[in-house]
Amino acid sequence: MAKRHKSLVPLARDHHDGLLLALRLQQGKQALPRLWSHDPVEQAHYVVTFYEEHLRRHFEAEEKGLFPLAAQHVAQSRPLVEELIQQHRTLEHYVDRFRKPEPQTLEQELKEFGSILEDHIRKEDRGLFPMLEEHAPNHILLEVEKQVGKFYPTDTNG
Repeated sequence: MAKRHKSLVPLARDHHDGLLLALRLQQGKQALPRLWSHDPVEQAHYVVTFYEEHLRRHFEAEEKGLFPLAAQHVAQSRPLVEELIQQHRTLEHYVDRFRKPEPQTLEQELKEFGSILEDHIRKEDRGLFPMLEEHAPNHILLEVEKQVGKFYPTDTNG
């Protein structure tokens, strides 16, 4: 796999933790208990915390920094961008439900959230990011870097 353009690196880094969460949610009671609680209410609270500490900023960086530039300068990305924004709203809807979980539907909803999150990340990593790297002019990728960078502190380690 080719190296990511530096403008997309902060978003791509977030995807690793998001995929781990998605996998554990989809595994349900099969997830290793020493790494993950099997209590659905604890899982729901963890998802809310993960959203507040990671996903909210990530979604905002995409919606304010990446998606508008992608849609404006890479026309073929528009349908995918619209789909990704809709997935953000769907994931946020689940997070709102997890704030006051319904025990009878919670396990299924956690698995659904995990599935949607994984699909979302894969569409960005395998669809949108390569499309931008191939079709966006370099000055647009530099603008993406500037706009996305507003949401991420300067990384002096990497």
